[in-house]
Amino acid sequence: MKIRMTCLSLACASLMPLVATATEPEINFYGSLRVQLEKTGHTESTDFKDAASRIGVEGRHQLDESLAAFARYEVALDLDEREVGDERQGYVGLTGDFGTLMAGRYWSAFYNAVGYAGDQLWWDSAPAYYSLDGDFRIGDSIMYTSPDVNGLQLSVLAQFDDDSNDDEVEQSQYTATYQASDSLRLAVGYINDDNDSVGIAAYYTGEGFYINGAYIDKDNAGKGADLIGGIRADKNLYTLALSTLEDESGAGNDFDAVTLGYQYDLHPKVKLWVEAMAWDGVLYGNEDSHTINIGMNYDF
Repeated sequence: MKIRMTCLSLACASLMPLVATATEPEINFYGSLRVQLEKTGHTESTDFKDAASRIGVEGRHQLDESLAAFARYEVALDLDEREVGDERQGYVGLTGDFGTLMAGRYWSAFYNAVGYAGDQLWWDSAPAYYSLDGDFRIGDSIMYTSPDVNGLQLSVLAQFDDDSNDDEVEQSQYTATYQASDSLRLAVGYINDDNDSVGIAAYYTGEGFYINGAYIDKDNAGKGADLIGGIRADKNLYTLALSTLEDESGAGNDFDAVTLGYQYDLHPKVKLWVEAMAWDGVLYGNEDSHTINIGMNYDF
């Protein structure tokens, strides 16, 4: 560990010499307010709920022609409970010809490579992925992403055990993405922790449509796949998702699920949407049920 920390210190020190003439920083405040009505078959009720609202601030400072510093802080908002929630993201970083180095809490390397393939719906996104890897934002960590070299990018993440205060690595992640063509992107990822995970994903974008697929195998937990396709026609987006999970934990939480979604872009900043999901088996503790969600998003 001392060798790892020494190498990291030397790498950061090599980035310190900067040209004195730096530009003014760019600061941006942003947010997304999201509400929905949710009707569930297992509770036979309709509830008003927040749909993952958030607000944040981000900054970027061009230090010289080849080096920039950036930062972001984002918290959850709960419009249902009328309260500010936990930190969603909070990080600082440097980017340049060497790639990107960042520290804090952010979307994990594994999510960026594999999980994002199934996260294309508003609420019932990628149930197999979310069941197998709930830690899609990772804190107390350092992540490095290499420059794009002929379509290939590598990422490495190391999370540190903040409670023990001995700099022990709690988990590490390794991913690779490859832009095979203008339409096709491929990705692989590996999580090294107490319950190792391996994942692969493919992203295909055509004229007016997309198809994404992801497969994850998590030791002692299970393996599953998400396949999502979308067709866009002017301001309308129609989506279909198929998911399956084989539970290997002994809890018997296998499921097969189908999700239908529709989104209407009322304005570039305002979206109306509806999703309906039904499943056989046990999903999030509920057996053989369905949900219907109707929502609105306002981004600023």
